[in-house]
Amino acid sequence: MTRVVVVTGASAGIGLAAAKRLAAHGDRIILLGRNAARLEAATAAVRAAGPDLPHTAIRADFADPAAVRGAAERIRDACDRVDVLVNNAGGLFRGATTMQVNHLAGFELSHRLLDLMRAAAADGRPARLITTASLAEAWGCLDVDHPLRRSLWHRSRWLAYGSSKQANLLFTLEAARRWTGLGVLPTAFFPGLVRSRFAMTSPLFMLGKLVPVLFSSPQRAADTLFWLATAPEADLAPGGYYFLRRPFAATPRSTSPRRAARLWQASLSAAGQDDLLPER
Repeated sequence: MTRVVVVTGASAGIGLAAAKRLAAHGDRIILLGRNAARLEAATAAVRAAGPDLPHTAIRADFADPAAVRGAAERIRDACDRVDVLVNNAGGLFRGATTMQVNHLAGFELSHRLLDLMRAAAADGRPARLITTASLAEAWGCLDVDHPLRRSLWHRSRWLAYGSSKQANLLFTLEAARRWTGLGVLPTAFFPGLVRSRFAMTSPLFMLGKLVPVLFSSPQRAADTLFWLATAPEADLAPGGYYFLRRPFAATPRSTSPRRAARLWQASLSAAGQDDLLPER
């Protein structure tokens, strides 16, 4: 049976590179992106990359929680199963927008598609839940009980970004504890430094991209994502964090089961929803 793969942040960079490779692998791709023109071009590229399948494009700006819910409904209209959900959308913003786009949007989308992932797992192989994380988690200062509370990190885009990446890893850890028994295999990966549209508003980061040896191509950066989506399940650890197809270490703040459980509950409240799909 043809797998259905949902990729957020699929209109450029790592997301597009992974979507094209997975399409060539024979998967049907549902692409999510916020820019209509880039999303249209990305969908054409994905269609050209592999077999003739009904790939779908859904425009959604994850800075708007309502857009997340709308995207989930459109995905549910388009398919009755999700074999792989890639929470890749992210960026460098000021204030709470970083946490909304980089963590809460994927957190809520995963909940709203949980039953479709469980439907895919009914075939006897687990659905995959893959989140794009970052080494930036090391300098995050996440308040796991109040992820949207205004604090010093709101004044710095990079502190906000690091905090959101801590949230990505804690979400993966707690999702593994809660959902592995439901047939969902959550993992996360660090793509490395990538020549993409990321951090275009950061002069220092853009200057660094002038040194090619420090940055890899989106295609190379997406290799671990592709591997997590296709490798035998026995090769992957639920809740695992990977770089270059190998386990990767994170700081204790991003690997604490206690912090992960607290963030999960706070994220449910921060999402402002009491109608998320049941987990058990």
